[in-house]
Amino acid sequence: MYRRPLPALTGLLLTLLTAFAHGEQFERFGDLEVHYNVFNSTSISAAMSERYELKRGEDIAYVNVAGRRREDDGTTSAVKLALEGEVANLIGQTRPLDFLLVEEPGAVYYILTTRFSDRETLRFRLQVTDTETGRTYPMEFQKELWKQ
Repeated sequence: MYRRPLPALTGLLLTLLTAFAHGEQFERFGDLEVHYNVFNSTSISAAMSERYELKRGEDIAYVNVAGRRREDDGTTSAVKLALEGEVANLIGQTRPLDFLLVEEPGAVYYILTTRFSDRETLRFRLQVTDTETGRTYPMEFQKELWKQ
């Protein structure tokens, strides 16, 4: 996992990645919520992809993960996470995940791209560590992706 400055891109990416979520997708671990989203990169327009140098292709998906701490009053705040994990297809082929850390005021999230075959179901297995508490939680989700 690494961090690189993306000044104009961070707000755009957060907006894009959040906009493509299909309902609330998150796991709750006590007061920690870990939100996740997986979508085909062709959902991003070619012009936007070129402008911000985003990978785009019919066999490329984006994965977005963000931690939020739920306060007693119902508000949430960004939480830094340490993420380790892998993605597997249905026949058990795996590859490690290497997330890019993106930080901006009020938001911390992690993104990566992954390749897939048409109508392929990918299973994501993560070890999520809340860096504030040191607690680690296993997390799994899957997504069927198709070329567009």
